[in-house]
Amino acid sequence: MKQSYRVKKVLNNNVVQATYGYQEVIVVGLGIGFNVRTRSLIPNEKIEKVFELKQDEYYKASQLAKEIPDDSFFGLYRIIEEKSEDAGMTLDNHAYLTLIDHLHFAYQRLKSGQEIKNHLVYDLRILYKDEFNLATAILKEVNKYFKVIFPEDEIGFLTMHVVNGVNEKINNQSTILTDMILDSLNIIRDYYLVSLKLDELHTQRIMVHLKMLVQRVMENIQVDFEEPILYNVIVEFENAYNCASLIRDYIEKRLKTSVNSQEMVYLTIHLNRLEQILPVGL
Repeated sequence: MKQSYRVKKVLNNNVVQATYGYQEVIVVGLGIGFNVRTRSLIPNEKIEKVFELKQDEYYKASQLAKEIPDDSFFGLYRIIEEKSEDAGMTLDNHAYLTLIDHLHFAYQRLKSGQEIKNHLVYDLRILYKDEFNLATAILKEVNKYFKVIFPEDEIGFLTMHVVNGVNEKINNQSTILTDMILDSLNIIRDYYLVSLKLDELHTQRIMVHLKMLVQRVMENIQVDFEEPILYNVIVEFENAYNCASLIRDYIEKRLKTSVNSQEMVYLTIHLNRLEQILPVGL
């Protein structure tokens, strides 16, 4: 049985504040706010999306819908919805709003001649391939919608919003996550005194492992196993373990939490594999 939503307040022709029971939500749909009255029932066939949000986000979304022109808000929403469905990725409600807000503001910046550089675009392309591809697809459609050409740097900003939107458990810490991956990579470079090129497969592999490690620590879901024999790798791969220890110390200091011994085993194994490759072509 579908929920019955009633209009609380019209924000624009395509967005209204609504209620069902004691819950307040934001409802989006083409023409959903046109010529309607408070307390009127919203036809289910007109509803495209319902945003159930925390109180602070609810009021922010309401303000956003009033500040952004009707067509822009709805047009950007439609682009994000279509492209995320094409990519098979589900964005949380907060991500829609941050993306709409960012894109509208970016458009205003572009019209006024302001340009903001994003120096992590290349790194993000490797670290978050799927999210980067979705951000690219969104920006391509936004270019058509506004009849402009955004700089490629904008993809980097959108990618970070997408990363947060598909993994809400990291609590909007994607910037910290990315910084920590790159800092850990620099620890490896300094320890082994090598140049790790981002377009090389072995570099990408260790970056992906670092990403998953830091993300697990952030989410407090570190690996746990009962295979004591694996602890032998710490003795056998002493050099790799020493490097892993430096990374562990950095992560623990940055996140103010501990990295367990099982995670250290896996990190040591990955670094040992990297050691076997490092002399090649250097």
